[in-house]
Amino acid sequence: MTENLADNTQTVGDPSSSMKSVRQAACQIYRRIMMVPPTQYDVIHKGLNVFMTCDVPVDKPLALKQWEGLRRTYQDHGLQPEICQPAPGAVDMVYCANAAVVHNNRALVAGMNAEPRRQESEHFANWLREKGFHVEEMDKMGLTAGTYCEGNAELSPMYDLSAFFYGYGIRGTEEGYNVILDRLSLDKKDVFKVKLIDERFYHIDVCMAPLSLGHVMMFPGAFDEESLKTIRSVIDSEKLIELTEKEALQFACNSVSFISDKDEAVVVAGKFSDRLKDLLGNLGYKVVEVEYEEFLKGGGSVRCSTLDIGQVNGKSTSL
Repeated sequence: MTENLADNTQTVGDPSSSMKSVRQAACQIYRRIMMVPPTQYDVIHKGLNVFMTCDVPVDKPLALKQWEGLRRTYQDHGLQPEICQPAPGAVDMVYCANAAVVHNNRALVAGMNAEPRRQESEHFANWLREKGFHVEEMDKMGLTAGTYCEGNAELSPMYDLSAFFYGYGIRGTEEGYNVILDRLSLDKKDVFKVKLIDERFYHIDVCMAPLSLGHVMMFPGAFDEESLKTIRSVIDSEKLIELTEKEALQFACNSVSFISDKDEAVVVAGKFSDRLKDLLGNLGYKVVEVEYEEFLKGGGSVRCSTLDIGQVNGKSTSL
């Protein structure tokens, strides 16, 4: 295990160069990302998720240092995060994966089930419009009451965008599925509804993670039996990595995987078990761990703080 260039990170694995020719062409996730600095960050909304106990105060200088470490890690591997400044008093906005679902230059801004976070939506919508996206806001669609989709945290794509899993049952609602299909022009046969049943895994981005070489990490205990059957029917068994409960509660699925500017298959996470680090290294991934503990107090890790804004099937991700 060797130190990485970014402060407070460690890397494991040395991907084979034999896959370089197919990696960039195949992987469509996390080519372009947005982040929100934690200058407003605090944990004050007790019970918004089960991790938000408010028992231990946020160390704000440390949170900023850890966030900067994550941003440097992305930059060290060829990503250039685009920064959206938070709205005043928006303490949860650093968890920007909830901002919207972005696909083919269209942005569906979240309809938040979490009431304290509803103030964020217009701010995110304005930022996305300034960046040139075609923006629609769920809060302004006149949808049936109780229709919620909390952004990219509810939708987990396969690495090549050939299939998507929409998670509902805790914060996102089943009705949000049809809104995503309609507004993002996704084909129903490519988007699979899966039901979440454990309050600890309240979004799909904390219990399922697409990886850049085609694998998918998943915690089975987060899903009902019918949904598990669906997942296992869509993802080849040799590509599916099932996590233990302990690994899942380390937020292993809340990781971000992409292809670096050096054609490395990178996975960035807050914490992985030794088993997972060895397994992923053997599969050809470069595992990068960053210190991100201050954000676990709010129920999120690396992926919660990263919005994929470059999902464009077969096209340039630049606008």
